[in-house]
Amino acid sequence: MDDLRYAIALLFKRKGRDELTEREFVLSASMDLRWFPPRDAQRLLQIGLETKLLESHGGNIRPAFAIDSVEVPRDFVPTPKMLEVATPVTEDVFLRLVDAVAAKTASDRRAAIAAVNAVQEKMDVDVEVAALVAARQAGIDVAPFLGPVKAHLGMR
Repeated sequence: MDDLRYAIALLFKRKGRDELTEREFVLSASMDLRWFPPRDAQRLLQIGLETKLLESHGGNIRPAFAIDSVEVPRDFVPTPKMLEVATPVTEDVFLRLVDAVAAKTASDRRAAIAAVNAVQEKMDVDVEVAALVAARQAGIDVAPFLGPVKAHLGMR
């Protein structure tokens, strides 16, 4: 979580502003600072919002903490590993999908997670996408889950 706080603080400090548009945030993290490709920079924004380190006000983003109080290490560079943070929103949609698979297949949560893991391993996709595929394979209407999964993946 410290890396996420460092990344957000550094991004805003480098821009010299208290508020950025979502587009400026993503472009700054991807193009200006060359930290991530645009899709991953969008994920950084999403994680910041879901963990409440960022606040959104009418399409503008601002840190929910005092960036001046954060001492970012001089050699700090964010890693793709920080984008794998589980947030309450991602855990919620994943668990809802797992529970739906378990209910539809009359199995327990452990068996449903095993099915999701098998799909993930076979297709090499994000766990939420694998859960969608496993749910679809079980005969579940996945339409209600698409929005939250797309939001988690940073797709609009």
